[in-house]
Amino acid sequence: MGLIDKMLARFQDDWCKGCKREMEKARKQLFVLPGMTVGNYVRHEDAGYYKKHLRMVDKKADIPPGMYACGAIQYRCPECGKRLTKLELFLPVRDEEKHEIPVLFEHGELDDFLWL
Repeated sequence: MGLIDKMLARFQDDWCKGCKREMEKARKQLFVLPGMTVGNYVRHEDAGYYKKHLRMVDKKADIPPGMYACGAIQYRCPECGKRLTKLELFLPVRDEEKHEIPVLFEHGELDDFLWL
């Protein structure tokens, strides 16, 4: 592995911290957060909050106006098998998305909820 790859692994969420390799996207799913609307965004890092509030939707058109949504992506390291779930929260606004800082779960906290 080159020096540049090792440096990238430190700063990118989708790189395995142990193997210093890029992780593969294993699964993706779109959710809506009914309790979080325009002007009411609060960052949560507790997996229990997301288990209680996330509601699955099929496509962006199913997200009600003014309501936050969440793209859940599960990554898997092809070398060691480690998994990571990344929640990318965003507010759809006029054909654009206002993104918030992603929330990461590196210890399987949402696996039982998201990936049954």
